[in-house]
Amino acid sequence: MRKFNKFAVLIMALIITMSGFSVAATQNIPDLQQQQQDLRQQADGVRGDLAGTRQEISELEAEIEAMDLVLEQATDRLFEIEDSLQETMQELEETEIALELARQERDEHFERFKTRLRVIYVHGPVGYLEVVLQATSFSDFLTRLDHMNTIARSDSEITDRLMEAEALVEYKLEQTFRQRTRIESLQLIQTERIADLDFALAVKYDFMSQLERDANQHLALIRQLEQADRDIAARIQRIRDDEAAAERRRLAAQAALNNNPANVASGRAVVQPSGGAMNWPLPGRFTVSSGYGNRRHPISGRGEFHTGIDLPAPSGTTIVAADSGMVVVSGRMGGYGNTVVIDHGNGLSTLYAHNSRNLVSEGQWVNRGDPVALVGSTGVSTGPHLHFEVRRNGGHINPGPFIGIN
Repeated sequence: MRKFNKFAVLIMALIITMSGFSVAATQNIPDLQQQQQDLRQQADGVRGDLAGTRQEISELEAEIEAMDLVLEQATDRLFEIEDSLQETMQELEETEIALELARQERDEHFERFKTRLRVIYVHGPVGYLEVVLQATSFSDFLTRLDHMNTIARSDSEITDRLMEAEALVEYKLEQTFRQRTRIESLQLIQTERIADLDFALAVKYDFMSQLERDANQHLALIRQLEQADRDIAARIQRIRDDEAAAERRRLAAQAALNNNPANVASGRAVVQPSGGAMNWPLPGRFTVSSGYGNRRHPISGRGEFHTGIDLPAPSGTTIVAADSGMVVVSGRMGGYGNTVVIDHGNGLSTLYAHNSRNLVSEGQWVNRGDPVALVGSTGVSTGPHLHFEVRRNGGHINPGPFIGIN
């Protein structure tokens, strides 16, 4: 039978409290998952304790059942002894009646004996020979002799009956004593046996109650641990939901930024071009540092309208023709620095500025995707990048729809 650790429940409650505090204090999913694993291990340990307690309860129930049977048998035996006592008491009453009769008979014989003694005392002792010799005839002799024999027999009978009556009284007294002693001894033994059984059962019932309380405490702990597990799982799910929502918001914001380059006029955005009528002019470089539209000039700090989009890249990165056409400009253009302009027909042209080097000449035909220049920072520029414009009939328009970032 195991010993109870009265502090186990307090320790487990403290573990749960600390776990609850850690859950509330962290937003890190791996930490929460580790706490969840720790809680599940604790719950498994408590379940093991609960199984052991239930096994002890089962074994104790079997012991109590066996002791109940013994107690029942002992109680039945006590009832039998009490029945025997009743019978013995009845016999004792009969014995006492017989004892009283024996005493009365003894007393009668004793009275007769005393009467005889008084006669002898009054008349004095008379010998057989004296009485016989006083006979006056032979017939008188025989008569006297017969009377003397009768008297002798009577005296002998009185004495014998007195002795028998006294012996009977002593026997009945001894019998009564033995019966009383036997019954009292049996009662004492059986009462002590039942008291011992009652005490042992009381101890076992107390222990059973303690085991059941322990089992209930284990169950309560398991419920708390499981609830803490569910709380952590819910928190993990909330964090994941929040992260997913944040990612959706980020993607939506990125999509809005990508679809409207004017929104990134003063910042950087990574775009994913698709579906444009023209090629992306800077293969593998999809960061937009300044979009088409109003912005604050990076050098002067004054508000201005940005006529194209800026695509930052290391110096020397290859710039390709967004579409096929005739090179109409290949040289320096004021603040644009080294610039290439390609005429695509129908009043549509593209401009590539701030190049470190132009790779084509004026009047040269280029095909879509052909290298036309290298990224640089010539002209009015804060760093190496491609300034790309789309023009219609000489006026700038939003280049985004043409290269797939609407």
